[in-house]
Amino acid sequence: MTVEDVPAVHAIEQRSFPSGSWTIDAFYHELEKNEFGHYFIMEADDEIIGYLGMWLVIDQAQITTVAIREDRRGLGLSKILMEYIMNYARLTCEMMSLEVREENTAARRLYEQMGFSYGGIRRDYYGAGQDAKVMWVRLRDE
Repeated sequence: MTVEDVPAVHAIEQRSFPSGSWTIDAFYHELEKNEFGHYFIMEADDEIIGYLGMWLVIDQAQITTVAIREDRRGLGLSKILMEYIMNYARLTCEMMSLEVREENTAARRLYEQMGFSYGGIRRDYYGAGQDAKVMWVRLRDE
């Protein structure tokens, strides 16, 4: 992802998470100032259709945000994006974590398919009483 991609990514973010999306400035900050941030886009027909961001800190990867454009959901693209990012992180990290809304059963099922396990609850993580499930996966056995 580059700073030129931010407006398109932010538009997907706002449609995907209307009650708690990242600000456009948050994306710029992550790309320009966060030395731990790694952000990727998925394109089709020269259009951004998805994105994923994570922090790589020492031997841990933390997924910070992920979304697929609404008209491209249900095609297995999230799984492709997750496989890519897990392989990318596996080069330097042993573990990967993420938070997911408790009621987002489709995402939780995908993460479980990818080997993630339940690791706890973050109360009111999304605000307005919306909790997050913390999920972890071991990327390598070393």
